[in-house]
Amino acid sequence: MLSTANINNPSLTNQLSAISSKQFTGSLNVVASSIDKWSLYFFRGRIVWGDSGQYSRRQLRQHIIRYQIKINPINLDCFQINNNHNCWIYQLLCSLLQEQQITREQFDKIVKSIILEVLFDILQQENQRQISYKIEPNIEQNILNWPRALIDTKSILKKAVKNWRNWSNSGLKHLSPNFGIVLSQPEQFQKQISPTLYTKLGKLINSKRSLRDIASKIKSDQFRLAKFLLPHIQKGLIKLTKLPDIPVMFPHLQKTNLQLYKQTELHQEKRSQPLIACIDDSLIVCHQMKQIVTANSFDFVEINSSLKAIITLIERKPDLIFLDLIMPIANGYEICAQIRRISTLKETPVIILTSSNRLIDRVRATMVGCSDYLVKPIREKQVLEIVNKYVTSSSYLPQKPMSDTLALQFS
Repeated sequence: MLSTANINNPSLTNQLSAISSKQFTGSLNVVASSIDKWSLYFFRGRIVWGDSGQYSRRQLRQHIIRYQIKINPINLDCFQINNNHNCWIYQLLCSLLQEQQITREQFDKIVKSIILEVLFDILQQENQRQISYKIEPNIEQNILNWPRALIDTKSILKKAVKNWRNWSNSGLKHLSPNFGIVLSQPEQFQKQISPTLYTKLGKLINSKRSLRDIASKIKSDQFRLAKFLLPHIQKGLIKLTKLPDIPVMFPHLQKTNLQLYKQTELHQEKRSQPLIACIDDSLIVCHQMKQIVTANSFDFVEINSSLKAIITLIERKPDLIFLDLIMPIANGYEICAQIRRISTLKETPVIILTSSNRLIDRVRATMVGCSDYLVKPIREKQVLEIVNKYVTSSSYLPQKPMSDTLALQFS
């Protein structure tokens, strides 16, 4: 079995060479400090994904800007969830690909670019401090189930090493592209560059943007930008500072979201029967819920993707929402919290669907604004009791349950 202990001189190059040769499937966890950590994922020796650790949302925003990806502002909240697991950006990109919001070419380019940046950052840290490597034979199951951009490990490592050598040989060895760029002497800096360039860079160089942020914004290569700024850094006209990750990717679009919500309120559909929504990535659960609901003369809307949840709810404005707890990208707690921030939905009853009946889950569901809790497998009687409780009077409901044929139970 491949392990770090089996590799002499455990540098990044030697680690990846062994992983490629052994056609290893699993992850390589890299630690330089309590903050500087990375994870690389492999499938049969090919690299699948690289997690950038402390700069994940900042890095994702850079690539959305660089590749001019258009994201629906109403769905944006789903993209800004504070996920704690390493593969959340990868899962997000896979979902965007499946939803046809990005092309396969964009997906492959973004994944490859992020992996290159992660390898570059590890190589830079490896040349400055002691780094530990740990090979894990297990890999997050989502990596295996979702689309993969299988990249030749040795080829991309070779390119990352070349990028690092060019960077280091140009006097940039101690300049991290993740550093923030701050103008300490703006008047002197303005005198030394053209007015056009100062107009372009002056507003971008501040404590809130990293070198990579600025390069993405002006559509420039980070190496060329760093070489241009280096003389000004050496003169003290520009200072470097460490930056945290950004809390959200596009805060300026929150106002756009609110405007879209208000516009949607004016175009709500007219209906004679209550509308029941079910948000669940399980087609079986949604099918069963549809059977129960429509057989009792209620309208029904099915939502199988967490990415489509918010926009569909705003468009359809259901009277009751059944919400699965465990889904890719955004779980039920997170979606419920988003629902409660939308004026047209904040009073809509939200019922969590889950296979778990733990007290801690019930408490957390209540804290994010869930109205009730329904334990799977779902049954007709319990579903109708919920509908009767939150939506309508008993006159809407049948006097006795449906036939056993419709009262199937699915886990």
